[in-house]
Amino acid sequence: MNIIDTKINHGFWKERKELNKNTSLYAVLESFEASGRIRALTGENTKKERPHIFWESDLAKLMEGAFFSMQQEKDEKLEKICDSIIDKIIANQEEDGYLNYFFSKHEPDNKFTNLRDRHELYCAGHLLESAVEHHRATGNSKFLDAMEKYVDHIISKFGREEGKMRGYPGHQEIELALVKAFEYTNKQKFLDLATYFIDERGTHSTPEDHYYVNEKKKLLKEDTTEGEIDLSLLPSAMRDFAAFDQDFLSKTFRDLQYWQAHERPVDQKTAEGHSVRALYMFTAMADLARLNNDDEMLRACKTLWRNIVDKRMYVHSGVGSAHIGERFTFDYDLPNDMAYAETCATIALIYFANRMSKMELNSEYGDIIENSLYNLLLASTSLDGKGFFYDNYLECNPGYLHSQQRRHGIRDEYHMCSCCPPNITRLFASMDMYIYNSHEDSLVVDQYISSETNFMNKPQGIKLNQTSDFPHKGYSKIEIIDSQNKNTVIYFRIPSWDKNMQISINGVKTDYEVVNGYAKINKKWQKGDVVELNFDFSPRYVRTNPNVRYNIGRACLFRGPVLYCLEEKDNGQYLNKLVVNTNNNIEEKNDKINSEDIISLTVKGFKFKDTNNLYLDDKPNMGENSLKFIPYYCWSNRGENEMLVWVNEN
Repeated sequence: MNIIDTKINHGFWKERKELNKNTSLYAVLESFEASGRIRALTGENTKKERPHIFWESDLAKLMEGAFFSMQQEKDEKLEKICDSIIDKIIANQEEDGYLNYFFSKHEPDNKFTNLRDRHELYCAGHLLESAVEHHRATGNSKFLDAMEKYVDHIISKFGREEGKMRGYPGHQEIELALVKAFEYTNKQKFLDLATYFIDERGTHSTPEDHYYVNEKKKLLKEDTTEGEIDLSLLPSAMRDFAAFDQDFLSKTFRDLQYWQAHERPVDQKTAEGHSVRALYMFTAMADLARLNNDDEMLRACKTLWRNIVDKRMYVHSGVGSAHIGERFTFDYDLPNDMAYAETCATIALIYFANRMSKMELNSEYGDIIENSLYNLLLASTSLDGKGFFYDNYLECNPGYLHSQQRRHGIRDEYHMCSCCPPNITRLFASMDMYIYNSHEDSLVVDQYISSETNFMNKPQGIKLNQTSDFPHKGYSKIEIIDSQNKNTVIYFRIPSWDKNMQISINGVKTDYEVVNGYAKINKKWQKGDVVELNFDFSPRYVRTNPNVRYNIGRACLFRGPVLYCLEEKDNGQYLNKLVVNTNNNIEEKNDKINSEDIISLTVKGFKFKDTNNLYLDDKPNMGENSLKFIPYYCWSNRGENEMLVWVNEN
């Protein structure tokens, strides 16, 4: 789906998109200006503002979000701002096409000498993605032309031909951009390079033969396997840790799983290493499986998808449980208060799900996208649109997190490693693309979001308007506003949390066939036809597999697609002393968090009573207590306080 085919036109997500465009985007832009990211492009930086190796990618993501918005609605102010940044970026392009201001200005002798750590190709990828969307939004080719010239330079440097380097990115991303450029321009060179970067990864016969091991510039000193670590090259999540445990960091970076470089992608069975890198790679693999008709690659994608969704994904669709390394660990290791669950990783999970949905009709992909949107991704941005989460806990005790020198439940307005804020702005700006899909000649309704979409010039021959009450009420209405008056199959996703979705057409309840988690309706659609869908939004408790040791004897609460949590503001301190009685009725109430309209949930339970003894011979006493739950996406908007998703149950 192209963003111009669909437009979110009213309702909950329309408001979110406007907040994203009018507030979040500019908040991120202001932080980038203040940090020197834009000045650095022209060399006007002081020593204090010395640029980081991936600052270009931050700017590219932010602009891409702006271009998505501009494709649906012209914005001269945004266009002028972005045009100025583009001019500064491409002014740094060298005669041979090379385009990376950090290396051109600060380390000209180190170009392509440390692919593993230095993010050159990662930055190139984000710049290329942004350039494609800039051309799609404006018709101006200057940015895309510059990036195509850079890609030509990269092609001249990398490949299996004699005289070329057999390297590939340490941080995957350019592969996604190359696929996007291929599908936009139909130039085979883009697809060929993306295919090479994926197929070449992990092809070494012995560890000593690995490209990363033999790179001229390594993270560890060249003359030893144990030497000191260059802290400036470390991800922010590891920098402080390195100060007191360099041996651990040495082992971490010698582990090729961190970069998904330990074996060929098609041979990988489990999600390993850095979570964002991994999911960008899996997304590219899905793209290539589709475009190259690669069955082996598709089988690998399905295997990796099952490992993530069945064993390594949090209930809010967070992935990557370890703070150190921002990485996957092992099956069922999903700690709550030490969760990392980087926002960028869930954005990448949406990309992966979306690409898989292009190849097979399976409602699970839409389920994961829905869960990601309404829970982790909504929570990643404050209700005022100015603050952002990088890590997304399921339990927050500020005192504990302070003691661990971790972010403690207050969203950052700025962070030096600012990958997540611009990434979330571009995701929200482009989320129109995730509502509808096509399968063969059929139309697929994947998300229940108020929107209009036009398939009149496609085999489906339908234009429709959707009005949805999600996430507050379980109702959505779809009206056919134009039609070619022919038989067309429409698939309506049956959410995994509601197996009894009710469908009426023109006021008459309609039976439907269930196909791969979708309600299949095949009829001759006419202008004016109205489809009404009713969903069961009754609150429900969810438990984890008992192999998730952190949540044994605990439950969490959902209403429709929305995950709920407890906050100290409503329930007092020490939330882990609360026990929910899952047999009691749950009261729903129209409520507010700041100015946000919500549905709060209250249920009778218990609370462990205080005692002066550290250890007890008998079970601790409990007294009756009410528990008030709010939507998870609303937590941390009333100051620093405790939060808990998984609650003791009785």
